[in-house]
Amino acid sequence: MENLLSKKSIVTLALFLLLSLNAIAGITVFVVAGPVKDPTVIINGSGLVELIWKSGKFEVFDSATYVYFDAYVRLGGLDTVTINPSHGWHIDVVLFDGNPQPILDEDGFSIIDVNAKRTVSVTFVENGGVDDVDVGSNATAYPDPDVGLIFDDVLAEGYAYAYVIGLRQLDQVGESWDIQTTAAFVNNITIYLVINITELPPGFDPYDLALWRTEVVLGDVNLDGIVDGTDVSIIANANPNDPDPRLDLNNDGVVNNEDVTIASHNIGLESVWEPLESWVFVEDDLVYVYGVTEHLSIYGVTRNR
Repeated sequence: MENLLSKKSIVTLALFLLLSLNAIAGITVFVVAGPVKDPTVIINGSGLVELIWKSGKFEVFDSATYVYFDAYVRLGGLDTVTINPSHGWHIDVVLFDGNPQPILDEDGFSIIDVNAKRTVSVTFVENGGVDDVDVGSNATAYPDPDVGLIFDDVLAEGYAYAYVIGLRQLDQVGESWDIQTTAAFVNNITIYLVINITELPPGFDPYDLALWRTEVVLGDVNLDGIVDGTDVSIIANANPNDPDPRLDLNNDGVVNNEDVTIASHNIGLESVWEPLESWVFVEDDLVYVYGVTEHLSIYGVTRNR
């Protein structure tokens, strides 16, 4: 494919103002009934901890459940502890009986031959806008709990970045994401956004959402799809005492005639706004909006047209 290196991209949630999905970070303590060797599992943040016993039995704990178990499933002693963060989170601290354990992989790993422990404590932390991209096929990256990338094939490892920005297209206003990756890849990327269904407008059908691809031309500062005299005028009349960074086209820290010149040279060039092949999956209170593309550019969620 032509795009071995990804392009800068933006994810736009348009038509309605959409608040960020707030992943629930909490502390859940699992108190296990039975003999004194039965462990207590403490989870901070969002993720899964699986205990596998020498008998072959296993139990999975997460940050949203509180369960008592009978002692018989632990006959034979504890063998393996597997730790997996939720999408957009990573493993920060692992303690066995209060003793720190090495973090083999922040995206998930297993520790074998654990033997009986009284307390297993794991702390998960949100990725905070960046995640690593591993080499291989079906490589995943979750820079934020609200944003995920799935690559068909990654040739060289890198990082995926995501942060909320402001973006407006015509009269459509919404929350926007700037998503970038430094990984070298081929074939498709599946991009998805996670939306809290309770934050959609009343009566809004989540299945009316679709993912859009956009490439904004430098100088289209009002994001109406074309660079014209209106954009040049906006830049020329910018407040020099409080410059808008969106108008600083050359990123030199000021908005001046150089930025006006850049916009003037691009007059007549049009930005691209087109739908991607996309689909919607709803589970509980979450809406997953997926889209497939061959490269990263700019993406937006809006109503199907």
